[in-house]
Amino acid sequence: MKNILKIIGGISLLLLIVLIVKTVSNKPIVQNDAISLAPLPEHAIQHISEAIQMATETPNDFYQYDSATFFAYRKFIERTYPLVHQKLTRTIIDSFHYIYEWKGTDTSKLPIVLMAHYDVVPVEASAVKLWHAKPYGGEVKEKYIWGRGVLDDKSSMISILEATEAQLKAGFEPKQSIFLCFGGDEESNGRGAIAMVKYFQSKKQRFDLVVDEGGEISTEDNKHIQQPIASVGVGEKGYVTMVLSVQKAGGHSSIPEKSSTIGILSKALHTIEENQIPTRLTPPIKAYLERISSYNNNFFEKMKLSNLWLFERWVLNDMTQNRSSNALVRTTLVPTVVNSGVRDNVIPTFATAMVNSRILPGETPNSVKSYVEKLINDTNVKVSIYPNYESMPSSTTEVNSAAFKRVEAAIRSVVKDVVVAPMLMVGATDSRNYRAISNGVINFTPLTDAKGYHGIDERMLISDFEKCFNYYTFLIQSTK
Repeated sequence: MKNILKIIGGISLLLLIVLIVKTVSNKPIVQNDAISLAPLPEHAIQHISEAIQMATETPNDFYQYDSATFFAYRKFIERTYPLVHQKLTRTIIDSFHYIYEWKGTDTSKLPIVLMAHYDVVPVEASAVKLWHAKPYGGEVKEKYIWGRGVLDDKSSMISILEATEAQLKAGFEPKQSIFLCFGGDEESNGRGAIAMVKYFQSKKQRFDLVVDEGGEISTEDNKHIQQPIASVGVGEKGYVTMVLSVQKAGGHSSIPEKSSTIGILSKALHTIEENQIPTRLTPPIKAYLERISSYNNNFFEKMKLSNLWLFERWVLNDMTQNRSSNALVRTTLVPTVVNSGVRDNVIPTFATAMVNSRILPGETPNSVKSYVEKLINDTNVKVSIYPNYESMPSSTTEVNSAAFKRVEAAIRSVVKDVVVAPMLMVGATDSRNYRAISNGVINFTPLTDAKGYHGIDERMLISDFEKCFNYYTFLIQSTK
């Protein structure tokens, strides 16, 4: 017995030594000094303010487009960026989506794409009074530029155009061709991006690098890391919405049965919320944790992240405590729409609900549907996939690829002492379509702790606008 205890003690001591050595030896990458940022071009703030003032809201139905506003936006960029329109070749796709080709001197090299979208989600009429600035005022105050779309995603489009115009004015000539791709319906159905990719496929055109919106800079998410973290999107979760339907004879509310359509549906929704799909680490998130681990100033937290082979379940449990990190490690299920009933004294015959899911790589819309059906285990509840839109999780860009390293260099050029780490995108972007024609799709914009996406008080720091301008300038100059 003593020998067994000695063996157990020896193994435990060896394990402890391994954990400590691996933690202590996990040292951060040498930090960088950002270059001195070039000032914004003259009138750049005025230009983004004017862009915000045009309410380019996209409906789901193409025929409900406010065409006048979208055509006015086209006139605005034609007027504001004359060299872009004189020296680059523009192709218009389906009225409101634009491709600009800046031809390089070495056509043997695959081109790069800088992309953005300029359509925006609507502003809730009931919430306008809660804003601290007019949603479409483009106001500049308190070190911010305010308004719907300034973050999502007119800041990217205007920064790209400002950087391109400035480089054309300076006489810059790229060796690699550069394509600027701007979509006008990313917030609704994304058909513009699909059409642009089909256009490129018809030309048999592939790309070395595609840069779109997505990841950003965080200084608030991890209290144990002092440096800013740049989360660079290298892949996207999938998307599916399921419809739960219950049908049962209704009637007068004065003589109810033991269960109603609403009761049955409510029980099913509660079961889903309380029994989410199990968590797991996908390769991008594992790489993210490994990258940030060396910067953690809490020894025990650093030990867990440095030794995921032992502490993975512990780390996963920690990540579920925060809704943002929870979304990174599981396929999410959340009710978003519920419909039933016509009057307070009528028991409804029908009750329906929509449950939206964002899918981790390795799962599919059908596997999510099967999970929900088995979980509910009630023949009264019919589960179907909403036919409007669904997508598989995207492929991922390799962290050691030239594309990732190129964007990493651009980030380090504009942000001092930054930790650059790969990330899985939980939302969908236009660039997922470009994965069919590029192995180097990256999602990142150098916005810092951005607030107001799709909500109240959408705003961007003027200093972030400056970072964006310099970031895209670096990417343009990297083509030489």
